[in-house]
Amino acid sequence: MSSNLRYSAAKSSKIGKRALTSPVKKIQKDLKKILPSQNKYLSNLKKNAVGKIQNGSQATAGSSSSKPGEEQLLVQDYNVQLDYQLSKDDNIMVAIDTILDNQWAESTSLHSRYFTQREVQDADGNMEQLVFSLKGLSMKVKAEIMTYRRNQLPKGIVTTAQLYSIYESQGNTFVDRNLELNIRNGNLRKFIITNASPVISRTKQKYQHGKVTYGFENVEVIVKAEYYSDLIKEEVKKIEGELEEVTISNVDKKKKTLQFESLKKFLSFVTSNPTALFVTHDDLDNEELSALVSFGLVTLTSNHLNEIESHQYSISYPACGTFLKLINAGRVWLVKTLSKGKYKENLEEQLFNKWEGINMNGETKMNNFRPPFYGYDLNWILADALGAGVIEVFNTPVGRGWKLTGKI
Repeated sequence: MSSNLRYSAAKSSKIGKRALTSPVKKIQKDLKKILPSQNKYLSNLKKNAVGKIQNGSQATAGSSSSKPGEEQLLVQDYNVQLDYQLSKDDNIMVAIDTILDNQWAESTSLHSRYFTQREVQDADGNMEQLVFSLKGLSMKVKAEIMTYRRNQLPKGIVTTAQLYSIYESQGNTFVDRNLELNIRNGNLRKFIITNASPVISRTKQKYQHGKVTYGFENVEVIVKAEYYSDLIKEEVKKIEGELEEVTISNVDKKKKTLQFESLKKFLSFVTSNPTALFVTHDDLDNEELSALVSFGLVTLTSNHLNEIESHQYSISYPACGTFLKLINAGRVWLVKTLSKGKYKENLEEQLFNKWEGINMNGETKMNNFRPPFYGYDLNWILADALGAGVIEVFNTPVGRGWKLTGKI
């Protein structure tokens, strides 16, 4: 079977070795969709079927490749309650906090694979204490984890797809409506990363990890408005301090003054226009826009000609490409892992074991704490892929199951 997966990525993210100019041509027309059973509930679960699942399917579902006689997971129903799922009465700001508070595997409240909840509570939010208490990682790796999280990964960023999963029972329209309300009220900020949709190609022989290119879909990310404002204010304060230095040259002073004024003007614009996705030459001149580009606050998408003609620059969140590179790598891993099974599915517990790299002796290799994941929790890779329609989730007699959808 030949199939493809499209999903959105940051333009700045480099997953493949080279970007192909026409990813659409890579999409084959003879897709054979693998769809789940349309029955919401099985009328009967025979005792011998349950025993078969417990004794055979769990082992084969976790195998690294299709094997003769591999059993398909028995779908109990699709009425799945995820560990992080919220109700319609929970504010979307609570949902964002839920993702951010549980994004790291060692400190999440969604499971206790590394520390007990009591140990996490005793750490009282001290990420460094928990990371350096992890077993099976060198001090060098632990230091790299902290450097990545603090200095490279942008603060407070989530995907709309993750929010869709948190409110899966309410539907995407519920999320979109609440996002719009909070954006208009100045609580949240939305950024659209345009023309950045990697295409993952799979063949009958094996998963082709290297065939990744950029397409034409967009991806939406959400950040609390206060994070964005604080980020700009920090740059303003930093430059203000540099301007007060007596050793600064006239050339540097002129450049810093331009940056200072541009940042203040841009902050005023985004505060007054909470729903704005673009900024134009009517709002800032060429020099001011160039200064903002250097800070990663505005950017031209790959559709340069159209944007230049319309004099529009996309409002951006600095380093958001680093976050989307992490998400994209997670989706690649997930598709690759599920593709190895005959039925393109696996139990959740088996996925967590593969995510960590559990060996035959039950010992973890801690693969998820090494690049490119740095301890990011698998729950949010699953949530993003579920909200994007890449995978689906269902109940089995022996736990939750996850399966690639007909989208790929």
